[in-house]
Amino acid sequence: MKNIYVALIHHPVVRNGTVVTSSITNMDIHDISRIAATYNIGGYYIVHPDEKMSSIAKKLIEHWVYGEGKDKNPDRYEALKTVTIVSDIQSAKKEILKKTGVNPLTVGTTALKKEKSVPLSSLVKHKKTPLLILFGTAGGIEDKLLNSLDILLDPIDALTGYNHLSVRSAVSIFIDRLYMSDYYQSP
Repeated sequence: MKNIYVALIHHPVVRNGTVVTSSITNMDIHDISRIAATYNIGGYYIVHPDEKMSSIAKKLIEHWVYGEGKDKNPDRYEALKTVTIVSDIQSAKKEILKKTGVNPLTVGTTALKKEKSVPLSSLVKHKKTPLLILFGTAGGIEDKLLNSLDILLDPIDALTGYNHLSVRSAVSIFIDRLYMSDYYQSP
């Protein structure tokens, strides 16, 4: 799954109908990096425009990847070495282009069914192209950004009428479903 990249978006996201910038959380850093390492995806980008907030997260990651933490907890090192912090989506796309030689398609996720959303299974036709799958914090990615993306996925639907997962859970479910789908299984 090296052609799959995950981006955790902190801006522009919505909270109660207003566009905001959400905070980076320690749980999101650690848990999503563990997903990235477990499924051997190409990388995990944390997208946050604030330099001070990003600096704090970078220091935490550096402790486990380059500092004392690397030897104390090799499992955490393996997970956190997948993380890159960038200020915007374009920076993540440029890094992926540099790594792969191909511009990634941007893939959006949302908890709300949108008119142009497609099933996860439709990604199989893009198997040879890098995919940057965006997940929103707070109340999700704002509509203007969602509408500008190349692909928008159908939301996770367990047919219960309830759909308010933590972003860590949503990333886990999407990546596992992609791993178990024809995307990964087909030649």
